[in-house]
Amino acid sequence: MNRHLFILLLAAALAAPDIARAFGPANPPPGVDSFSGGPMALDLAHDRIFLCDSANNRVLVYDISAGALGPGPLAVIGQPDAQSVAMNATSEPTPNGCGLSFPNGIAYDAARDGLWVSDLLNNRVLFFDTRVLKNFLPADFVIGQSGFGQNEMRCGARGLAGPAGLALSVDGNRLCVADSLNHRVLLFAVDKLVHLPAAVAVVGQEDFTGYEPGTSAAALRAPSGVAVDGNNQLYVADTGNNRVVVFDGNAPLTGAGAYVVFGQQDFTSAVAASGAGGLRAPTGVTLDELDAWIFVTDAGNHRIVGYSGRSDDPLSAAAVLGQPDIESCEPQAADAGLDTPTDVVFDLVEKKLWVAESGNARVGFYKLGGN
Repeated sequence: MNRHLFILLLAAALAAPDIARAFGPANPPPGVDSFSGGPMALDLAHDRIFLCDSANNRVLVYDISAGALGPGPLAVIGQPDAQSVAMNATSEPTPNGCGLSFPNGIAYDAARDGLWVSDLLNNRVLFFDTRVLKNFLPADFVIGQSGFGQNEMRCGARGLAGPAGLALSVDGNRLCVADSLNHRVLLFAVDKLVHLPAAVAVVGQEDFTGYEPGTSAAALRAPSGVAVDGNNQLYVADTGNNRVVVFDGNAPLTGAGAYVVFGQQDFTSAVAASGAGGLRAPTGVTLDELDAWIFVTDAGNHRIVGYSGRSDDPLSAAAVLGQPDIESCEPQAADAGLDTPTDVVFDLVEKKLWVAESGNARVGFYKLGGN
């Protein structure tokens, strides 16, 4: 598609929809009683979508072969059935190998047909083998803790504190973890799966012992979303600084500074704002590399923002979804737009931009181009 036409289609999406909008009413996905919203991951090889239902302490797995969510979950990770929602599946604070406590990050591992899940309140990341799906699937490996029964909040190269967004490198050998309460992103080598691996690089701190928040090219404040493109560029939704920053993953990352920022005019500003140049508590990033688009979940402004192209200079939004115009930032009812979107993920094959909302308690998608 011609890029100029694509921009016009996106910008006009809500005023005169040339983009098909496939969102249901304000209710949970099929087969469950409630839905709190959270990060998502796509498995296009098997026509599946994984939905973090964060406050319900579970991950819902749906078939999407018919183009939308199936009639009920294929499986529920973290709980024994689709009605259970207890923390750690036991209502006890002590973790285990099957339950979850506020999962808030997810990445599908195509090389292993597995799922990485950030278990935020247990301060760990778990790996699940999803070749055979079932309810209450046991985890196989853990990052951030020495065993499945621990949930200590720690720093260092092996520790985690409130892990959130996850992203895998294109070759599947590096896992990026937004270690939100340590105000950093850790990179782990996962070409060989082991318990309690040490991180190989840290972004947002000078070394593995640092955990203070900051506002600069080399500092982060409560990052929550990450993405990696085909050229190993690392995109970080730096939530507490109301911005997205990009790091060059082809250079040494530990202690490195970002080379571009979205949502702020420079690396020392952290103002929450709307409009074409602002962001307010962004939580997720996804990429359309074919058409060079970056989509950001601008949660505090109740919208999805699209940036077109690549640049070392701060980009202004080229499109907005979920609001009637670029300046609006109020929560929208289900039939009008978006209310507290939590994550966005892009299906390059179908040209679908999947969105999870906590405010409207639903999952839907925009079909770019309207076909």
